[in-house]
Amino acid sequence: MKHIAIYITLLSIYLPSYSQSNSSIVPGKVWLDNNSVAINAHGGNVIFYKKKYYWYGEHKIEGKSEAQLADGGIHCYSSKDLMNWQDEGIVLPVIYTDTTSDLAYGCILERPKVLYDRKQQLFIAHFKYYPRGTGYLKGYIGVATSKKPNGTFTFKHKFLGANSEYGSGDFAMFKNTDNNAYHLTVRKPDKTFVIGKLQDDKMLPTTNYQVAKGITARTEAPAIILHNNQYFLIGSGSTGFLPNVARAFVANALDGTFTNLGNPCIGKNPHNGIGADTTFGAQINYILKVEGKTNAYIAMFDIWQPDMPIKAYTYGYHWYLKMVYHK
Repeated sequence: MKHIAIYITLLSIYLPSYSQSNSSIVPGKVWLDNNSVAINAHGGNVIFYKKKYYWYGEHKIEGKSEAQLADGGIHCYSSKDLMNWQDEGIVLPVIYTDTTSDLAYGCILERPKVLYDRKQQLFIAHFKYYPRGTGYLKGYIGVATSKKPNGTFTFKHKFLGANSEYGSGDFAMFKNTDNNAYHLTVRKPDKTFVIGKLQDDKMLPTTNYQVAKGITARTEAPAIILHNNQYFLIGSGSTGFLPNVARAFVANALDGTFTNLGNPCIGKNPHNGIGADTTFGAQINYILKVEGKTNAYIAMFDIWQPDMPIKAYTYGYHWYLKMVYHK
């Protein structure tokens, strides 16, 4: 019988470059875009479309996001090589001129995840959404769509997921090879981890969320991949912006029982001296499969600055994730 472990280590990752700018991914360093500006895309994800990667994330506003008054929308960057990123702009902006708009300035928009639905030829963004002035009690999922990967996205609606009148918190979206999509999330207010299937158009969930057996309660910031027909999920504990021990789980099916693999992190972050006991001072947001390489993944993290989220990029984003089998 084989058992699997996941190890996350801080490494420089060398990939074939298409330009003379960056020739490696170096965790823990400021990552600049093509305009020599630090990438401002937090808590997001990356998709691969027509030989290009598109990175989506929260756009933080200096002096505003820090007070949790507002975020600036979804920022997008594109790259051919994962090292050199073109600024595509804010593809879902907040609205500054209409306080009655769903996306009126003052709303909270976090952890966006974009899926491409090949049947509709549509890019669909899901994100944690708290309307202006409502606080964090009810956690909606906002939905926006675009015909192009670099937008502009149009806000469609919001929904309360997880079969709860209080909705959900941190989440992942997973799309399988059959083009079915799933919402994996921590349910409000009890912090139980649940999984629900989206409707075929991926705009709303079906009504049937199931408790994810084996996943520890209060597991936030989930990131999931399918590797060798097994589902690997990495998450964090629930301590807000403060770092904690990472968690890893594996299951043979999304509706099966997950096995707790413990803390997947090893080593120490050389840039801040923080070790695996608090996930290098970081929180995971996505696991990216590197196209064209066998069993190559990049785990993406934010090292948050609680009093100044816009400075999270100061310490970089990317770690290397290794799957190791033991007999």
